[in-house]
Amino acid sequence: MARIAIIGLGYIGGSIGMGLRAAKLRDTEIVGFDDWRSARNAAGKQDAVDKVVGNPREAVDGAGLVILATPPAATSELLEEIAPSLGRGAAVTDTAASKTQIQAWASQHLPTGVSFVGGHPMAGDASAFGIDNASPDLFQGKRWFVSPSPTASDSAVKSVLGMVRELGATPHFLEATEHDYVMAGVSHLPLVVSSALFTMLRSSDGWPDFGRAAGDTFRAMTAFNSGDPSMTTEIAVTNKEQVQHWIDRLVLELSRVRELLDEPEEEVFREYSAAQINHAKFLGGDDLDPDAGAQPDIPDATSQMAALLVSPRLYDKVRTMTKRSEDKEKQRESRSRRWGRG
Repeated sequence: MARIAIIGLGYIGGSIGMGLRAAKLRDTEIVGFDDWRSARNAAGKQDAVDKVVGNPREAVDGAGLVILATPPAATSELLEEIAPSLGRGAAVTDTAASKTQIQAWASQHLPTGVSFVGGHPMAGDASAFGIDNASPDLFQGKRWFVSPSPTASDSAVKSVLGMVRELGATPHFLEATEHDYVMAGVSHLPLVVSSALFTMLRSSDGWPDFGRAAGDTFRAMTAFNSGDPSMTTEIAVTNKEQVQHWIDRLVLELSRVRELLDEPEEEVFREYSAAQINHAKFLGGDDLDPDAGAQPDIPDATSQMAALLVSPRLYDKVRTMTKRSEDKEKQRESRSRRWGRG
C-alpha cells in the first residue's frame, strides 16, 4: 500500500489530509504527525488522516510522498530529522510562502535519490488557525505554485502535481527565486505595510482620535495584523532580500506620489483614474499578459464610453478634467500669440 505522510496537522496540513481522504485514493494510506498533541488528537477525531503517529520519522517511513505543512523556519531542522527515514525515490514537498531558502535547506539535508518539489497553495484565510478551521474544499479552484528543485525527478514532480489536482487546485510552475520575488511584492509586502501603517498611527500621540476615526478603509488596510505574527515573521525572514527590495521600491513610489500632489489637479486625477482603470482590468482578469504593465491611455473628450472599463461617473469626470486641460492649453497658446505680436 502506498503511503502519503503529512507533517503538520494545522489549517493547511489538516485541509490537505481531509481533501486527499475525500478523493478516496485507492490503496493509499495517509499518515500524519504534528508536534502539538491537541492537533494530533483533533486530526484523529476529524478523520483528517488515516493514522496519526508519534514522531515525524515514523510518519515518513515508507512514504512515497511527504508533505511538510509546517512554519518555514522549522523546515531545516525537520528535513534533517526525517532524512534518514526517507526511502529512495521519495518526493518531499512543502506549503511555505517562500521557496529559495527552503530549497537550499532541502539540498543540504535530503539524501541522494530523494527529490524536493517546493509547493505553495494560494488558498486560505490569513486569520484562520488550527485544524478546527480546516476544510477538504479549501484548495478547490485555487492556484498552487510548484517549484521543483534542479535535481527533482520527473516522477517526483508528477506525484506532487497529482496531489495538487486531487485537491482541486491548478498547478502553476514558478522557479523558486522568481516565486519569492513575486510573492514578496503581492503578499509579503502587504503584510509589512499593514503592520507599519498600524504601528505608525498606534504609536502616535493622537492615537485615541485616530482610533475613533478609523473606518472600513483603515480596518481593511491593517487587517493583516490579525494573522499569526510568528508566521508573518518567518515569511519575512526567510524571504528577507526580496521583501527589502519591494520596500525600497515602495519608498520610491511614495516619494513620486508625494511630488505628484504638487502638480495641477488634472495630473493628480489622471494618475488615480489610470490606477482605477488598471485595477478594473486586473479584477476582470483582462491584463494578465506580457504587456500588462503599460499605462492605459486616459481618453480625450471625444472617446466612446463603451471602450472603457470605467463607471459613467468616472467617464464624466475624465471628460470634464480633459476639457479643463484643453481650455487651459488654449489660453496659454492665446497668451503666447499676443506676446509674440507685442
